[in-house]
Amino acid sequence: MTANIPHSAQSPAAKAPRIFTSANKREVVLEELNHLFVKTGQPLRNLEKLKIALQNSLLCITARLISDQMLVGFVRVSGDGVFNATVWDLVVDPSLPNGEDAKTQLIIRLKREIKRTLPHCAVSIFAHPQDFHLLSLANFAEDEKGIRAMGLK
Repeated sequence: MTANIPHSAQSPAAKAPRIFTSANKREVVLEELNHLFVKTGQPLRNLEKLKIALQNSLLCITARLISDQMLVGFVRVSGDGVFNATVWDLVVDPSLPNGEDAKTQLIIRLKREIKRTLPHCAVSIFAHPQDFHLLSLANFAEDEKGIRAMGLK
């Protein structure tokens, strides 16, 4: 575990259930992932489109409870695999006690997989403001020139 990212041993909050992470895209069950998205406040996604998104993702990391294999976290990476990679859909089940630990484990695994499989890519992330602090601890930083993502309407 990276020293600069907080761990549950450092926080007296509720003890988080034990989880494991996986980078195997074939283990992702679309309906289960869609259910997790809804639990995190995101809209239900079209399963066919979600399937295409996962097939075209460079990486998908899942977090599951050790006790019953329930999906409790997810993050994926898309891009060209050579110059640029973008992190999407960093989600953790909000009902997890101390869910920040699960998110930390996802980020640690994500960084390890990016370094292993996409070592020369510039990596960007689309994240919720509540995750900025945790991401900054994992060495993600806002663009020094103040560049913000824009969306085509």
